[in-house]
Amino acid sequence: MSGQDWRARLDALLDRAERLEPGEAKVMTLEEAARLADAHGEVGLAYEVRDSLIDAATFGGFPDRALAAFAWCRGQQQRDPERFAPEGLLWKQKWVVGRLDEFPHIGRAQIEEALEDAARCFEKTGAGERAILKLRYQAARDMGDADRAAALWTQWRQTPRDHLSDCLACELDDELDHHLDQGEYEEVVRKAQPLLEGRYECAEVPHQTLGSVLYPLFKLGRLEQARDCHLRGYALVRGNRDFLATVGEHLEFLALTGNVARGLKLLERHLPWALTHASHRDRFTFYTAALALMERALVEGHERERLALPRAFPLYSPEGIYETRVLRGWLSVQSEGIAVKFDARNGTDRFRRLLERSQRLGAEARPFPIDAAAS
Repeated sequence: MSGQDWRARLDALLDRAERLEPGEAKVMTLEEAARLADAHGEVGLAYEVRDSLIDAATFGGFPDRALAAFAWCRGQQQRDPERFAPEGLLWKQKWVVGRLDEFPHIGRAQIEEALEDAARCFEKTGAGERAILKLRYQAARDMGDADRAAALWTQWRQTPRDHLSDCLACELDDELDHHLDQGEYEEVVRKAQPLLEGRYECAEVPHQTLGSVLYPLFKLGRLEQARDCHLRGYALVRGNRDFLATVGEHLEFLALTGNVARGLKLLERHLPWALTHASHRDRFTFYTAALALMERALVEGHERERLALPRAFPLYSPEGIYETRVLRGWLSVQSEGIAVKFDARNGTDRFRRLLERSQRLGAEARPFPIDAAAS
């Protein structure tokens, strides 16, 4: 391919990627462009393409591919900091480092090393500690280091904002996790109000927020408001696999309110995401919610279901008929397997406790029809 031909091909790929919505097609298009630049020794172009690829993969639900692109760019920065200044990737460094703990094969030492690298990069720009404290808090929380997470939460909240702090919408949304862990459901709903009302918003807010408030609203008995958040929130996330965990929160809400038929529709639509999603944490959230749905289906006497599940599903049935108990067993095995891997890596029992919580949800169920209101 001549110089003119391959450059025209690369420009065409970049133009196509620009017009695509977040998702696998956009990620694959940019990956092809990166390979083309690599093949012709154009390191600068390859860097620019991967810079865009990190965005596309992060917000399109492919965190592993974002990590690979970031690692390549970070390697170039370390080899030639004069040409590739670290400051250019600082925001993306936050995104990638903040998701490392979602992969149980990445060890704690590697995660800590990545956090230290981020801290050094942030400090060189004159930033304060707020951004790195938030990343450290979230890692400690996700891994079940409760005492460390509590201390880091306080430090993060007390440290002044600076140019590397996340937007107000993201920070407020992330605060909800702490109150959820503490069972402070009134506080979750109170803090979420500005996000639910649209006073603050960003690329992932209120999409995530509308899922986060479902269980608190359910526990507070505010079922009409929870139903409205479900209908509004699910519409925002149903088309983007980046929100697999949030879909799991909606699925859990449907199980809790006895909306089995609606929940099964979500299971059909989003199981393909879960089967291939690189984030084991997001997979776990979805599988445990689906497990609660199967439990509810059995309580209501659904011994078997007709479902359009993907051929990639290990229990795929060409006839589309599935025994509910068999599905429950498969989901239980998947959930337990992921929990064991995370707890072994983390040295805590956080994921076992999360799984036990999902197994107890049946005792909290309160029938509340949604389909009639939705129609």
